[in-house]
Amino acid sequence: MKTRPSEAVSQAVAEAVLGVPGVACLRPGLRGLLRASVTGPHSDGATAPRPSVLVTFGPGGTVSGLRVDVVVRARHQAARTAQAVRAAAGAAAAAPPEAVRVTVTGMV
Repeated sequence: MKTRPSEAVSQAVAEAVLGVPGVACLRPGLRGLLRASVTGPHSDGATAPRPSVLVTFGPGGTVSGLRVDVVVRARHQAARTAQAVRAAAGAAAAAPPEAVRVTVTGMV
């Protein structure tokens, strides 16, 4: 089965983000959950991309937007963890820093 570009980027970003200290897990907020329920699985049987990592491509196939939803561990400062997630996600997706948006959807 071939991997779609968005799935490959989503997977790379997810792995990079989960390696950031303070990140408990990837978990979408309400908007991501609703989006995932509307899109459902692909017609070819492939799994849908993670709803907690949303990739947008611009002209030429470059990443123009990247949204990541994370849950932060309570002992870590959410703002600093989100900043580290932004850097890790941007590097994994080869996206410019201004294209990366991180949302902390919870703390555990």
